[in-house]
Amino acid sequence: MKSFGYYILLTVILYPTVACLGQETKFVTPIKYTQNEGLSSYYTTKIIKDSYGFLWIGTQEGLNLFDGNRFQTFTKRSPAKQKLNGSFVSDILEDKKRNCLWVLLSYGEACSIDLQTRRVTRRISLDTSNPENVKWRRCLALKGDTLWIAGLDFAYAYHIPEGKSLSIDIHAKCQLDKGELNISMIYFDHQQRMILCVDGYGIIILDKNLELLRTFRETELNTSGANTRLRFWDAVMLKRTLYMASSIGLKILDTDKLKIVQRSDNRSPLIYHSEMQSIAASSDSSLLLSTSKGIYEYNLASRQTTIYRDNNPDHNLFTSTYDIYYDTATHRAWLGTLAGIASFPTRATHFRSFSEYGYEVKLKHLFSLLPVSKDILYCGDENGIYKVNTRTSEIVQIDKASSNLMLFKDARNHVFVSNKNGFYIIEGDKLKPAHTIIPSLKILNSDHLSCGIQYNDSLVLFGSIVQKGLAVWNTNTNKIQIFHRQSKETSIDGLSIINYLYKTKGEDVMILTERSIIAFNPLTHKYTTHTLRDNLTQEVMSNFMDMCEMEDRFYIATYGDGLIETDKKFQVKKIIRSEDGLNNTCIYRVFPFLNKAILATTNEGISVIYLNPLKVKNYFQTDGLNTNAFEQLCGYQDERYILAGGIDGFTIIDPALLPRNERPPDLYFWNTKVNAKSRVIDSCHIRMKAITIPTDVLQTTVSFSALNFSNPKEVRYAYKINELNNDWIDLGKQNFVDLIGLSPGNYTLQVRAANEDGIWSETPLALSLTYMPKWYQTGIFKLAIILMGGVLIYALLRYRIDQLRKQQEIRKEIGNDLHDDIGSVLNTLKIFTHLAKREPENKLHLDQIEESITQATTGLRDMIWVLEESEDTIFELMERIRKFAFPVCVANQIELHVNIAADKKTKPLIKTEKRNLLLFAKETINNSIKYAQCKNITVSLAQNGNAIRLKIVDDGMGFDLQQITYGKGLKSIQLRALQINFKFAMVSSPGKGTSVEVWCE
Repeated sequence: MKSFGYYILLTVILYPTVACLGQETKFVTPIKYTQNEGLSSYYTTKIIKDSYGFLWIGTQEGLNLFDGNRFQTFTKRSPAKQKLNGSFVSDILEDKKRNCLWVLLSYGEACSIDLQTRRVTRRISLDTSNPENVKWRRCLALKGDTLWIAGLDFAYAYHIPEGKSLSIDIHAKCQLDKGELNISMIYFDHQQRMILCVDGYGIIILDKNLELLRTFRETELNTSGANTRLRFWDAVMLKRTLYMASSIGLKILDTDKLKIVQRSDNRSPLIYHSEMQSIAASSDSSLLLSTSKGIYEYNLASRQTTIYRDNNPDHNLFTSTYDIYYDTATHRAWLGTLAGIASFPTRATHFRSFSEYGYEVKLKHLFSLLPVSKDILYCGDENGIYKVNTRTSEIVQIDKASSNLMLFKDARNHVFVSNKNGFYIIEGDKLKPAHTIIPSLKILNSDHLSCGIQYNDSLVLFGSIVQKGLAVWNTNTNKIQIFHRQSKETSIDGLSIINYLYKTKGEDVMILTERSIIAFNPLTHKYTTHTLRDNLTQEVMSNFMDMCEMEDRFYIATYGDGLIETDKKFQVKKIIRSEDGLNNTCIYRVFPFLNKAILATTNEGISVIYLNPLKVKNYFQTDGLNTNAFEQLCGYQDERYILAGGIDGFTIIDPALLPRNERPPDLYFWNTKVNAKSRVIDSCHIRMKAITIPTDVLQTTVSFSALNFSNPKEVRYAYKINELNNDWIDLGKQNFVDLIGLSPGNYTLQVRAANEDGIWSETPLALSLTYMPKWYQTGIFKLAIILMGGVLIYALLRYRIDQLRKQQEIRKEIGNDLHDDIGSVLNTLKIFTHLAKREPENKLHLDQIEESITQATTGLRDMIWVLEESEDTIFELMERIRKFAFPVCVANQIELHVNIAADKKTKPLIKTEKRNLLLFAKETINNSIKYAQCKNITVSLAQNGNAIRLKIVDDGMGFDLQQITYGKGLKSIQLRALQINFKFAMVSSPGKGTSVEVWCE
């Protein structure tokens, strides 16, 4: 019987192997987000997803909202509506009843943020006046309307509707003294019992009335006996079982039986005995865990452990993950780490990547790969030849020669390798010089071959990149013919570096070179050289890498010109480029599948081109590929799978399982920013229905979010405004629209989004926009303008009527004057003419006739002068007065003195003023001449602005104003002053002359 020590030694030796039997390694390439992308801090503490689909990320420098493309931060430096009174976010919790998010700061407040408006709506200021009350706040929990806030030696119950704290002595409830209650987590089970995870103590369970029900001490939980202090880091409830990530491994509490489930799995010692930093449920029966060594998925039923490893170990975040959120809708894991957040898919069945095996074997840069059996393939790497078992993922290096460009297997199962050292055949996982097995192949030993093709049972063709020739090997006769451009007997025009060989359904071999495609028949040696041109530019296309055929079309991969579609005569029909959706125009290999699509490898991921209708879908390393940088010759296709390799290994692709996202993205408004002349209005409501735009708007920017975390970079947007255009306007990947120059009125902006597979939102997002009119565009202003116009027209009409009336009055007055003056004169003429006829000898009658004619002429001239437009100034008036008064005064031996004074802006006189002032002067002067017996008459006329003053003074006998009776002449003078709204004044006394004055101010 063997000793017990022998079995112990055997167990120690075999333990790593046994432990590995239950493990599978998956290589993933996570998408990483740091402060460079807008995250407020590298150190991430908590990640959750709200009911609308947005991610909320807590960090040591505030809170972040993430829609897949951009971050909105809530920090101490944010505007008041988004400001947090603290930095380190220790916990976040969604309150679905109140549609808000509760945020807890380690040494600050707890606050709620409205999930629709993203505003802080409530702040709970815990008592910080006493230094002893400044505790480390660690966790939140919600039970009905009560929010629990707990941490180092305290638990605070806050009744949300009343906005006040509840008086609960948690120490007494737990029967613990102060200093013993360091609560890291609180959970409520299906019976509303409170489960407290207490660091350094254990688990305390209180019933729904907060009475002590059960306690599990640290010694009961630490089954391994490890000398590690108990700390709880994270927990998840799954099927009424609470799984807790702790410093002493995974701890399981059955809440139905209130029992700790003791489980020790020899296949997964890391799960139950190592420190767990975070935990999340990835399915109903599996957990996603993080430790200081990486990320693991543990199946609770099968005890199978999957290890997730980063394809780029130099940027591995998996060893510093302190929070995990698993999105069951997209099967993506979100990691909160010390260096930002990361995300990767866990259910990518269409891609299976191979990069390294263990910690010592790694595929660095593949140039070729070749399956040789169901589970075995060879990889030509820059470091040698590797043998890969795709079933076990085992990778073994069988040769260390570098630059293995070609791997090819002929019909006789010879596996050929061409590298810089020569031409080899692999036998028994060993490289042997090909000519030692097949002597006729020695001619190829000094060449460097790019590709090989089996033409028929006996002919094999090899393409060269060094000697730029084509080798045709007859395996029956073991003879080789070399075709190249400079050969006399076997020359092929246009033959140069051979990138690839392709056999068509028509039995021709297509030789793809740098400048042309040569159709070659190996049996007849006839060939046709085809040069392809761009139909638009007529430029010659080059660098042909690969080709395939579907129905009556060839599809040719080029390095730089994209994918070219031609007919069987190589007439170019279409060129598919980046603008059509290709991730890159540098294509290496093309593989047709399902008779409807082509998979193309590039140096920037792969593109799947669906041909009818044309649609391109791109995949990258973050979708599960081993790399984005594939290689020219590193590809293979069998009946089901496509293999593609390059940097960091290769990927097995199952085209039939390529995912199609049938769910359109959830679409919300991100914010609306109105730039006005005097201010910027920034508003946010994810379900905004309407907004009013002020009159001084310069630009309105409406931003939106389409939530599609599986492929956020491929979301497309479109919008329309029905009032302007009924057609949808494609925004591409732009997630906002700028509105400029819209007229006042009501508009409806509609937005829709499509996922990476072109599935558009069924119901567009709608926003009513009301552009307020400027003050001169309002209805009141327009009504006022109409009223003012009416008033103006009325005033003009009234003015015109008044002018006509005044003209009529002038005409009437002139008519009256003509009737009174000219009529009386004519009547006098008639009388004296009659008397002169009766008494011809009486000369006095003729004198009277002459005088009457003179009066009539003077009166008529005065009337004409009044009507003359060009003589409406006081100068013409004074001149007219002087011409009247001077001869009369001279005849009566009276001195006439004339004074006139006016400013620079002489006011024109209206017709009535001219007429009445002239008649006023004539009558006054006549009265002075007739009755005053004066020696001097002074006429003064002055104008200052609108003021006019006419004054006539004589030095005659004067009279007593109190005794004078106003005769017809004086009354006429006063009446004329009143008719033109002038004031009238007369000053006289016996022996002192008379002064008569009229004026207006």
